[in-house]
Amino acid sequence: MKRKASYFKIFLLGFGFFGISILWSLYNSDIPIMLKSLYNLSYTASGWVMNLDNILAITLIPLVGFWSDHVWTRIGRRMPFIISTLPAGAVLFALVPWIPLWFGSSATSLVVFILVLFLMNVCLGISRSPIIALMPDLVPPEERSPANGVINFMGGFGSLLVYFVIGKISTTNRPLGFAIAGASVLVAAVIMLLSIHETRDSLDRQAPQSEHADFSLLRKIWTPKYRSLLLICLAIFFWFIAFNAIETYYPTYMHAESPAVRDLITRFGTATPTNTAQIAELDKARQASEASAKFNLGVFSLAFMLLAIPAGFIGKRLSRKTTILIGLGGTIIMVLLLAFGIATTAGLAIFVMGGVSWALVNINSLPMVLDMGSLEMVGALTGVYYFFSQAASIVSPPLVGRIADLAGGTMSVMFPYAAIFFVLSAACLLFVHAEDKPATSSDQTILANGPAL
Repeated sequence: MKRKASYFKIFLLGFGFFGISILWSLYNSDIPIMLKSLYNLSYTASGWVMNLDNILAITLIPLVGFWSDHVWTRIGRRMPFIISTLPAGAVLFALVPWIPLWFGSSATSLVVFILVLFLMNVCLGISRSPIIALMPDLVPPEERSPANGVINFMGGFGSLLVYFVIGKISTTNRPLGFAIAGASVLVAAVIMLLSIHETRDSLDRQAPQSEHADFSLLRKIWTPKYRSLLLICLAIFFWFIAFNAIETYYPTYMHAESPAVRDLITRFGTATPTNTAQIAELDKARQASEASAKFNLGVFSLAFMLLAIPAGFIGKRLSRKTTILIGLGGTIIMVLLLAFGIATTAGLAIFVMGGVSWALVNINSLPMVLDMGSLEMVGALTGVYYFFSQAASIVSPPLVGRIADLAGGTMSVMFPYAAIFFVLSAACLLFVHAEDKPATSSDQTILANGPAL
């Protein structure tokens, strides 16, 4: 008899993603402001500081994922990594806003500030892969898409909480906002530790013997035996390249090149007027356009969150591959409509469609990667998934920025750029076949004999 997933336990696991999403959302919104306003760093320098998490992610997440596959302790294989680093990362994050209060804006303060950020990123990088791998450890393969939807819903709710509540607190009281975020992560860690017992709940309760559960999977993935796994990972790499371009530069594009801003620049005959009234009018249009862009992305995120759980069940019903292809079709339509300026007339409907489409893609992508291996490979496959997705986060912003510079300084190139990479990802996915799974899975034996969640 196959065991079924306990969605209550998945919901409790989702608290881990809830707490981490609160922390990362506040990190991404407030740290650049602190680097600029307190330490007067250039945008290039602050960009490199902000890229610390991505750089560490492509090394730590795969490495720790592979490593945790080999571990089996009294409290399981993932929990030792989680409870030893997640609380430390939360405490370090809470300390961040106190550094300029203690040391001022000196060079010493900046060094300490960056050092604490680095250590925090190391702790969270170590804990991230084991947290993610817990879901497939506890959930049968056929239930992974719905379970991933529940977890992403919790993560999305945490991000929205930052945008509408904690972020506003942090704006006026930075230490309090960071303390709330750090406390959220600590509470999440305690909930996971008390509610999830790997030695009882895990589908696979033995130390793995798989030849694939090691760091060499990143090398083996390029061999013919792993053709479908490589194609899935390339698809993930391409669609995150496309998505990161829109997420990173859409507000910048609207600030500088929205229809309202372009009309004023055309009327004034320059993008840098000297007349005080013209400067004020142009600044007002730019601020309104930027606010509109951020609101549109907020609607996109809300649509994603609301469809996260249904997207998992849709993937279970239609197949993950079909569901992702439908979602990619929707995202391609969205960026093409934005490219042709139809967003100004269609309004929020485009971003609702985009959020829904992105949920169909994103919720089913990790489960599809996990389908390509056995339970013994969960950590390794999770690491590979995040290697390709985080690599896209590093590559895409400077790549599309360089293309925009070559095109005369217009960020409108990001729309065809995103469309091309979304199409490339769909093309890769079309050639993925489930029968190309490189390892013989022991899932069915474990499903038949494992304890109920």
